[in-house]
Amino acid sequence: MRLGVRGRLFLVSFGLVLAVSAALSLFLEHEMKGTMEASVEDGLRREAHAALVAISLSGAPLTPERMDPIADRLGHATSARVTIMAPDGTVVGDSEVDASALRRLENHADRPEVRAAHRRGTGVARRYSTTLATDMLYVALPLGPDRSGGTVRLATPLTKVDQAISRLRLVFLVSGLVALVFAALMSALASHLFVRTLRSLVAYARRMAEGGAREVVAPSSKDEIGVLAGSLNRLAEDLEAQVRALATERDRFEAVLEGMSEAVLALDEAGRITLVNRAALELLGLEGPPLGRTLLEVVRAPELHELVASSRAGRVGSAEIDLFGLPPRRILARSARQKASGGTVVVMHDVTELRRLETMRRDFVANVSHELRTPVAVIRANAETLLDGALGDPEAARGFLESLHRNAERLTRLIADLLDISRIEAGQYPLKPDAVALADATRRALEAMERAAADKRIALESEVPGDLAVVADARALEQVLANLLDNAIKYTQEDGHVNVRARAVDGRVRVEVVDDGPGVEPKHRERLFERFYRADPGRSREMGGTGLGLAIVKHLVLAMGGEVGMESVEPRGSCFWFVLPGKSAV
Repeated sequence: MRLGVRGRLFLVSFGLVLAVSAALSLFLEHEMKGTMEASVEDGLRREAHAALVAISLSGAPLTPERMDPIADRLGHATSARVTIMAPDGTVVGDSEVDASALRRLENHADRPEVRAAHRRGTGVARRYSTTLATDMLYVALPLGPDRSGGTVRLATPLTKVDQAISRLRLVFLVSGLVALVFAALMSALASHLFVRTLRSLVAYARRMAEGGAREVVAPSSKDEIGVLAGSLNRLAEDLEAQVRALATERDRFEAVLEGMSEAVLALDEAGRITLVNRAALELLGLEGPPLGRTLLEVVRAPELHELVASSRAGRVGSAEIDLFGLPPRRILARSARQKASGGTVVVMHDVTELRRLETMRRDFVANVSHELRTPVAVIRANAETLLDGALGDPEAARGFLESLHRNAERLTRLIADLLDISRIEAGQYPLKPDAVALADATRRALEAMERAAADKRIALESEVPGDLAVVADARALEQVLANLLDNAIKYTQEDGHVNVRARAVDGRVRVEVVDDGPGVEPKHRERLFERFYRADPGRSREMGGTGLGLAIVKHLVLAMGGEVGMESVEPRGSCFWFVLPGKSAV
């Protein structure tokens, strides 16, 4: 028999009410049972704590003779079964077992609630009791401050909970039957009204179809016909609103895409570009969006095409690719296939600067290793020579020891410079800018370098006016001057001159350290302030330099808000200068 709309609506409504009633009954039964069991467990916990306090206050030893009477009294007071166990799990008291029968009870040490009590402080378990034919709730607590003095356990049957749940099921059954009868009546009435309304709507739609005119549905009442008619009228309005919303979302997506720093390309299934953002245009050096063109026409990078081809095969991958242009760049590209359209999305990051920094880091590690290897090798060789018998020759031994001392000092200077430059770059070098008299700082730096200059008979001179002051950290300023003086002394021949001079320029102070040494070739000048860079590596290592002095100068001056540089001096020599903010005379 074929059911009509009215019959199907009635059956659906009836089935829905039946399903909801059954689900609600099961849910309420589960929640009620859980709530009641939690209430019983909470009460049993409180009684167990009271029993624990009573046993502890009694001070009696855990023996059947002393504990069984206590268990009986506690069981009578709490209406629960009270079991007291010795530390090894032997039952020494039970409110439902005579003292003479205690020895026949099995050991309770392996009961779940007992193990949990000694592990966590409280043990709770639910088990079915075949003797009482009902579920039992057990709560166990350990005796003693360190949980090693035995166990007290209280148990109560969950019979009352089962009885209450049984009554609740009966109430749900009766209520459900009443609800089903009422729902059947209401469903029959609603289906009748709905079918009548539907027939009217179908007749109205047929008239519209036969007339061929697109009429606006006019609501004739406030029932289903009126609601449906109003819905049809609002359909066009909602559709227009959805189109506007989609346009807004498209504009928002385009704004996000254009604001991304990553370059994004979207390709269709044929490999033609359908979308490109501003970052991609800049990265690839394109003047306008190459929409409709293939990727091969736009980017001449075989690795990128291989990556896109692999993503079309369903593999998501990434690769670093070199783009040859002005300037050449290295990019990290990631390609993924669009499952719906079959196209591909390529996201590209410019990692040129990142790789350059990684190269600098590797070079730095290599340079440090090389700088450390030489003095360590000398120290080791001299020490081995001394141990092999050179100690017996005082004159030779002294030479080896002096070599050990020189190379140890070289290691000390290198480590100190490395620590200084690391702290400066990490922002952990404490700087306290203040007004510093430049003449005083220069004098202290010259005094520190007098011995090194005297060894080479180099004249140190100062042309710093006494009224000049700079805003700088006093300790950092002296280190900058000392490093520049040390560099000038090392590269100036014997009987040479090193001069420190300063002058005010537009509210700032320019300090120059000038020598009459051999000077620096133009090809080396731009890299002089890099770590471990040497214009003459062999000569620098012979003089014991670490290659970090000028790098420290640069970082300290920049940290104090200044500038640093180098110029050649005619007819020969070099001028290392730095500029710091000026200050009124101090």
